Amino acid sequence: MSMSPFSWYVALLAAGLLLVIAEVFIPGGIAGVIGGLALLAAMGVGLFSFPAPWGFLSALAIVVFGGIALLLWIQIFPRTKAGRRIALRADGTAIKTAAPPPGLVGAAGETVTALRPAGIATIQGQRYDVLAEGGDWIAAGTAIRVGAIRDGQVVVRATDRPA
Repeated sequence: MSMSPFSWYVALLAAGLLLVIAEVFIPGGIAGVIGGLALLAAMGVGLFSFPAPWGFLSALAIVVFGGIALLLWIQIFPRTKAGRRIALRADGTAIKTAAPPPGLVGAAGETVTALRPAGIATIQGQRYDVLAEGGDWIAAGTAIRVGAIRDGQVVVRATDRPA
């Protein structure tokens, strides 16, 4: 059972659109790249399968409507409820971090955020960007102790005692 070129065109077009939309919710880029390739394949199938003006017009329509959809997406999506949940609200320029002092090794503290394996912890009353030893995940509010400072990164491990 073979599919007609029109069936291939519709299937590739639908799959490409769905994968590009899925890329918003499934990070990593793979779904978007495969979706883009499926749209290119749909353009090729349409270009060579449809009669003279319609093949070109179908390819042109994919490019034009894809561009319009992208521009509308950029303008409208960040203002939606889902867009506000996904998009960053601040650019991070106001965050200032200093190199940790060498005397911090052995100090006790507490995680402010979950370390997966990196996050923020309060040590000796100061907030630091920290990294969990061995790449472990440590829950927020866990007592920690500084094990080392490597390349300006504070490496911590969970402890049984409160900070």
